[in-house]
Amino acid sequence: MVNNPILLNHALIEWLENALRDLIQEVLSRKYGEEWWWEGVDINTRKECAERKQEAQLKEERKLSELLFIDFHTYAEIIEKKKKIFTPILGKTEIDELINRLKKLIPIRNAIMHCKGQYLSEETISRQKESCTELQKLIEKVRGGAFQI
Repeated sequence: MVNNPILLNHALIEWLENALRDLIQEVLSRKYGEEWWWEGVDINTRKECAERKQEAQLKEERKLSELLFIDFHTYAEIIEKKKKIFTPILGKTEIDELINRLKKLIPIRNAIMHCKGQYLSEETISRQKESCTELQKLIEKVRGGAFQI
């Protein structure tokens, strides 16, 4: 099972989403502290996430952070809306590249997470892996730097 490309692609997307959440939370926490969710994320996104959490069918899910109920496309929207906060940490070029990559990853992510990943080309899967590598570099940059916001 470890060499199964379907499982590997799924795990990579799961890692990517968790890494994005961590990146967003870390950067916004530096700016807003404990209020990062309310100050850094727009009200419509917070409402959507709260509704999804409320509707969760598994009781374990209802105890989770609202951030875990966000749509994939919303990660790019949050970063884009808070570009002024992310840019001093990651750089303008890196932020623009991250936003563009995330937007291009939406259909790839959806295909993989909705069990159609086995039909993706090697080129498409390669773009997904490259995007994960670039995101890892940005996360290391955030965690390794003593940035002031």
